[in-house]
Amino acid sequence: MKLRRPKHLGWIISGVILLAMIMFALLPKPILVERGTATKQVLRQTIDAEGRIRYVEHYVINIPITGTVSNVAKEPGDSVQIGEVIAWYTPPALDERQRSQATSRLEAARSMKLEAQEQRKAMSPMVEQAQRRAERFARLLAEGAVPKEQAENARDAYDQLTKQVAAAELRIRTADYEIDAARAAVSAAPGTRVPITSPLRGVVLRRFEEFERLLPAGSPVVEVGSAERMEAVIDVLSAEAVQVRPGMSVLLEGWGGDAPLRARVDKIEPAARVKVSALGVEEKRVYVIATIDSAPPRLGDAYKADAKIVLWEGSHVLTVPLGALMRQGEAWMVYVIEGGKSHRRTVEIGHRSALAAEVLRGLNEGTEVVLHPPETLEDGSSVTLQ
Repeated sequence: MKLRRPKHLGWIISGVILLAMIMFALLPKPILVERGTATKQVLRQTIDAEGRIRYVEHYVINIPITGTVSNVAKEPGDSVQIGEVIAWYTPPALDERQRSQATSRLEAARSMKLEAQEQRKAMSPMVEQAQRRAERFARLLAEGAVPKEQAENARDAYDQLTKQVAAAELRIRTADYEIDAARAAVSAAPGTRVPITSPLRGVVLRRFEEFERLLPAGSPVVEVGSAERMEAVIDVLSAEAVQVRPGMSVLLEGWGGDAPLRARVDKIEPAARVKVSALGVEEKRVYVIATIDSAPPRLGDAYKADAKIVLWEGSHVLTVPLGALMRQGEAWMVYVIEGGKSHRRTVEIGHRSALAAEVLRGLNEGTEVVLHPPETLEDGSSVTLQ
């Protein structure tokens, strides 16, 4: 028996195909997302600011009394030794006022030397005590009897005291130079050439006088600095400066070398100053001074660096990229990728850096998360990876 083909079969098949196409188009499509991973790594919470390198020991050499400066033989970049002649000057006949000024300068230099000597004498037993304490805590740390932070604090206290003693010794040497310069100025006969010498061994940084001319007392002639010790001057907001403590680690990047330089915070200046930002906003800013552990020879005075003051640092810290975090009321949440779908999960975070956050609770190492979740993403949405 011959079967009869239903009427309008072609239309029926076309309708079924069209309906299937419509249903397929209405099905939810996977959302294209970027993937991140919860990983364990070194995490640093830092204050990022611009820094400037400078020599710890630098000195502007002035003419002690009014006179004609001549023969400034040193140029910027030239090496100098302690006591080496930088230039010569010829004083005129001193009147009573000029002689009084020179005598006052001599007495001020003597007072400065005496004060620095007393400070060094008073700090000597403190340095010895701090050294013994730091060595004792280092032994206890090796035995596991004290926490690492306590041993580091003892070492930082010793380092701070040694730096203060070094600063006192620098003031003593500077005072000796001032005393010699003032004596030479007072005793020099009119028309006699008097040498201007360097108070330290280093390099000429700046030359203020190019030609022979008469200069008033106190005018700068050259500036010299010692490259043996260098420090970074870091410009931070006052609201950030209150978080900084002496002894904190500093990383200096962007100075021109491949590896960052390490430094330690030496002091935080007590007074803030007003600075207008690029947007025209007045800001209260503070200088943080950090001593560089080991400066390369090619690093110079007033060089720029990008500073990162380390407020907190941890190793093997479980972290998640900041781009994965979203606020949900007072809590933080992420979208976890499992089985091709996104699942909303609440997490507890701790310290944060510029790129990642510490995960205290809610994720495991290796968990995949969505970075920069789009607004269309929901709990249970199908996702496909970029």
